[in-house]
Amino acid sequence: MMEGTNKVDLLERWMKKDLIGTLDEGEGIVQQLVNAFLLESFQKGESIKMPDEVRKGLVKFYEAEMNPVLLVKLDGRGLMEAPKREAWEKANEMHFMSNKISKLPDNPNCPLLYALFLQGNLHLRVISLSFFRFMPILQILNLSRTKIKSLPQSLFKLVQLRKFILRGCELFKELPVEIGELCHLEMLDLEETEITKLPVTVGKLANLTSLKVSFNLPVNGNRKNDPANRIIPQNVISRLSQLEELSIDVNPEDERWNASIKDILKEVFCLNRLHFLKLHLPEVFLLNDLRNLSWMHFKFIVGNNLKRIITRLPHASAIKFEEQESCLKYVNGVGISTEIKEVLRHATVFFLDRHLTATSLSKFGVKTMENLKFCGLQECNEIEAVVNANDEDDGDVILHSLEYLSVHYLRNLRSIWKGQSLPPRRSSILFLKVLKLYSCPQLTTIFTLDLVQNLNNLEELVVEDCPKINSLLLRPDKPIWKRWYLPKLKKVSLHYMPKLVSVFGGEWIYQSLEWLSFYDCPSLKILSPGEIRGPALKVISGEAEWWSALKWNESKGLVPRDLDGIFIPIDRDIDLRTQLAAINDQLQAQMQITEPTKQSGPGVEAGTSSKQKQLA
Repeated sequence: MMEGTNKVDLLERWMKKDLIGTLDEGEGIVQQLVNAFLLESFQKGESIKMPDEVRKGLVKFYEAEMNPVLLVKLDGRGLMEAPKREAWEKANEMHFMSNKISKLPDNPNCPLLYALFLQGNLHLRVISLSFFRFMPILQILNLSRTKIKSLPQSLFKLVQLRKFILRGCELFKELPVEIGELCHLEMLDLEETEITKLPVTVGKLANLTSLKVSFNLPVNGNRKNDPANRIIPQNVISRLSQLEELSIDVNPEDERWNASIKDILKEVFCLNRLHFLKLHLPEVFLLNDLRNLSWMHFKFIVGNNLKRIITRLPHASAIKFEEQESCLKYVNGVGISTEIKEVLRHATVFFLDRHLTATSLSKFGVKTMENLKFCGLQECNEIEAVVNANDEDDGDVILHSLEYLSVHYLRNLRSIWKGQSLPPRRSSILFLKVLKLYSCPQLTTIFTLDLVQNLNNLEELVVEDCPKINSLLLRPDKPIWKRWYLPKLKKVSLHYMPKLVSVFGGEWIYQSLEWLSFYDCPSLKILSPGEIRGPALKVISGEAEWWSALKWNESKGLVPRDLDGIFIPIDRDIDLRTQLAAINDQLQAQMQITEPTKQSGPGVEAGTSSKQKQLA
């Protein structure tokens, strides 16, 4: 078939084996296969052949069907011990993750074992020296989030090993030089371990496509320039020519990194296959050594990012930076550099932390942020407005791709939008879905009428500890035509706002609201039904005494429905965030029960082992 087969000869063989009844029937089958690109026709239709990629796919499918995988799946069952030796002998895969296993068999005989998953066994501290001795074809090994301190010598005889994961092994402090013996290794994950350097033998891993490593313990003083103590030995990175993914997380106080970063960047520049890069760059000018960001995903932390003893950033906002594709975090910056602007052109996430001089986000330029979807601002004390339209003179829309905006501890922030009104720029911030504002003591204006008319996609609003806000919406002095606003708004949380007297100034909000949370808003004594009406509302939370004293403004002819049934009281003696998380979990569970079950189609990976997935 690979050299081409005469079509008539093939059809005659089919007929002899009773696969078809007539030549015409066979002609029809062949034509269907050609139309589906499973066969290729040439020489005016007289010959046919199967494309290489189709043949390889069918062979893999046949092998998987003829060699069913024996999967031992015992994850999350609270096991104190691993199964007896007999269970290991015929297994292809063994899943023991998230148990309480503290001891493994000494040297189990596993001639067929392909994948071993032990992650999340927090009691596992020691692996016997000969444990891996009889695992000749093991290709996937996951020991992440265990308490192991060292690796047994038998592990380095696993010459077929492809993926080795030690992520989150916080007691693991040294990677042995024997790691270089794993010549077929493709993935090595050492993130969140306590190692202080890589051995030079990592450079022998010529097939490595993914390297993730963390250096969390700082090493300073006279040792920082010692070649034997380099955080990554010279020429190790450049020798890993197959690398597609490189993530290096460092302690910003480690002086060895500052001493070697220029050399490391030169080696990174030699990696032609790289499509993801995570680095800490202590100085802005180092961005000049990075090129071709348009075809690469990246996570860069730029600036002197000294670690805090206590972070002030809510956890949900902090993990956003790690979840996205192309991220720039700029710390302790001064001025607006061209290097930062250039990286911003390719970034989907921008986190600005403790910038010392910027007065608005728009100072970084509208055109540089066309792809920005997520933005976080923290402790930038000179910022007075998130967007200052007066900074722009080109008439372009502003932040038209932005979906998530989170603002934390801006002590001089006065407003979200400043300058010319929005109607001429109706596409500005049009796709914003989430707006979160925390601890902005001078903030007085969140929404103007012009701004709120642009926010047709806003789904969630959180405002906490903004003591000067008396209403979320600043209404104009002149009368306006009554209309509905914020058609997709589902969730509103207002906490620690002592001067808040009105939510939306009595304006009507579309009937999509599902969640309302109030806490420590003592001046909010009257609500308008037009602000929180609608059949979608499922939860209102707040202090019980506040709710019982609340009055309703019925002057506009709207009578509130009975809402006592969906009110959930907040206990002042229990952490607010803990209570809100529990309420949210209850709501999600309730919605899953009440929503009709959706019939799902057949899944490609249903019941599929990791081996079969990798063969696909």
